[in-house]
Amino acid sequence: MRAKSTLLTAAAAALMLCLGSASAQDLEQTKVTVGLPVTTSTFLPLYLAEEEGYFKEEGLEVELVAFRGGTDLVRGMVAGAVDVAVGAMAELMVGIRSGQEIRAFYGGFNMAVFEWYAVPEITSIEQTKGKRFGVTRFGSSTDYLTRYVLNRNGLNPETDVQIIQGGGSGARMAAMEAGQLDVNIYAPPETFMSADQGYSKIYDQQDIAKDYPNHTFYAPLDFLESKPNTIKALLRAFVKGVRLAKADRERSIKTISQRIGVDEAYAGRTYDDFIDEVYEDGRFPSEAGMKAFWEIGIENGEYDRAWSEEEYLVRTFMDSYDEWKPE
Repeated sequence: MRAKSTLLTAAAAALMLCLGSASAQDLEQTKVTVGLPVTTSTFLPLYLAEEEGYFKEEGLEVELVAFRGGTDLVRGMVAGAVDVAVGAMAELMVGIRSGQEIRAFYGGFNMAVFEWYAVPEITSIEQTKGKRFGVTRFGSSTDYLTRYVLNRNGLNPETDVQIIQGGGSGARMAAMEAGQLDVNIYAPPETFMSADQGYSKIYDQQDIAKDYPNHTFYAPLDFLESKPNTIKALLRAFVKGVRLAKADRERSIKTISQRIGVDEAYAGRTYDDFIDEVYEDGRFPSEAGMKAFWEIGIENGEYDRAWSEEEYLVRTFMDSYDEWKPE
């Protein structure tokens, strides 16, 4: 591990040298496929970057592709179908643990937005023994969080409940309405929709930590090493998307409504819920938020310790933000 870490550090240093003179160089790759685990509101800056032509302004032809969950997204990257992914850290770590040379390289999505809703007769997490919990996919962030919450409240996720892979929030909401699930983990707008439909909120992610690495940018290490100008161009477009998202609430609400397929009232509540936890400089969550992430993984048996940054993160683009950011 020490030799491998030394190589990664050297690679990061080489990247910094490239970044210093990148303005005089052409993009190494102009067509980029960006994978998303699902279509959801918190990817708003990327949707705006696509709609407003910010990727094209940076010389890129970007295709945003939504998968059926984070584990499918990681498989897509391993198969070469995705150049860059924006998804949960938990799913990135599954890829790294399986031996894939992929690394996070930018954050900025630090919202703790998940909540658990149950059918009306269930009013607390303690009442869910023997019940059916919906998650997107096994190994996804929704799966990890659900198992952690169950363990934290004295329930064994393997024996006390049934955890079911139900896909995206819309599909799981339909399954709940059909009586096929008893509890679901949701992010906005489904949290608001569930409350309005009379479901019981039984747990909140913010009871664990106020912020969290909800999404991170990640890519194969060789892509990061060989295409730094392409990565910078992609991130500049993202930063422009963040700035527009924060500056124009009405425009953002329309995009959320159209992308997610909800009315603008729900889109507005959703926007207000997460927009303050989106950061253009790619910062990761607070120490408490990262501690919560590692504790969840350790308790679920995924890790035996908190990893060092060099095992999962290339900081080059975060650390050089002031050099490449748009005006």
